[in-house]
Amino acid sequence: MEILILHPGGLGDILLSLPAIRLLRSQFPSASFTIAANIDYLAPVAHGYAERVISLAALPLHRLYAPGVLTDEEALFWKAFERIVSWTGSGNSEFVRNLKQIYPDACIASWRPGPEEPRHVSRLFVDSLGIGIASRTTPPPACILLESESRTQGLQWLMERGWEEQDPLVALHPGAGSVDKRWPLSRFIRLAQGLALRKSVKLLLIEGPAETGLAMQIAKALPAEKTILAASLPLHLLAAVMSWCKMFAGNDSGVAHLAAALRIRSAVLFGPTLPQHWAPLGENVSVLRNPNGCEACASGPGPHTCLDNISVDEVLISLGA
Repeated sequence: MEILILHPGGLGDILLSLPAIRLLRSQFPSASFTIAANIDYLAPVAHGYAERVISLAALPLHRLYAPGVLTDEEALFWKAFERIVSWTGSGNSEFVRNLKQIYPDACIASWRPGPEEPRHVSRLFVDSLGIGIASRTTPPPACILLESESRTQGLQWLMERGWEEQDPLVALHPGAGSVDKRWPLSRFIRLAQGLALRKSVKLLLIEGPAETGLAMQIAKALPAEKTILAASLPLHLLAAVMSWCKMFAGNDSGVAHLAAALRIRSAVLFGPTLPQHWAPLGENVSVLRNPNGCEACASGPGPHTCLDNISVDEVLISLGA
């Protein structure tokens, strides 16, 4: 059996869908799975969950959104799969009609939570399949299965930058998709300075292309020998490097979900988004959020002040540092 999963989400969304994909694989143990998503996010985390990964953008999806009959070539592509799960297109009647005409039993479902939704996003993914257990609890977390070659590549990258394997490595990620989701940089600097006081600790300072300079500002406040800058690393390399970390502290972001999926002890700082929906999954994850006095959290408009309520000491305690 060939099963196709269409996933439009980002890194964190993909990681939160892994428990559902694991459940689907248990229901169809002999099936071959193809997952179509953002290939840069998907490929580094899909080992063990799919036999094939492809780019969602490369598929003939645009025709499913348009009125009219699909070409024979397009229909043939979709008919190559015995089961289709689409986590995109559920709100578009043309998409639903076209895909159902080809495959009447296609699962086309939404997974983004509304404001009153009590379920975690990982649970929404599971429930969308229609085969999960009746419980409304959050599913057990899925983990990333890195191949040994990847781990070795990550170790080599770190050693080239002066890390020795016996030194505790702590990852800090001061960025996030929006400014409102970022803990004040001054707090990250104080957190880094507190961690750097510990003997032999090295700090892996992570930044993505949308947050250039944040990690460097932290590095400037620390002795050079205490820091390793991981700026805009390809995700497969970032995952391999992070797999050697003992702890992680960062904002609500895809990188935080990556840390959790790697089973790193993590403190994740939440501001305007709701942990009940988006908290990274894992036994070693501590979520910090304090909306007290934040008018934007209470009523909507205005700047968010909720992240200001989280102290450096709280983060250190959550990390056990």
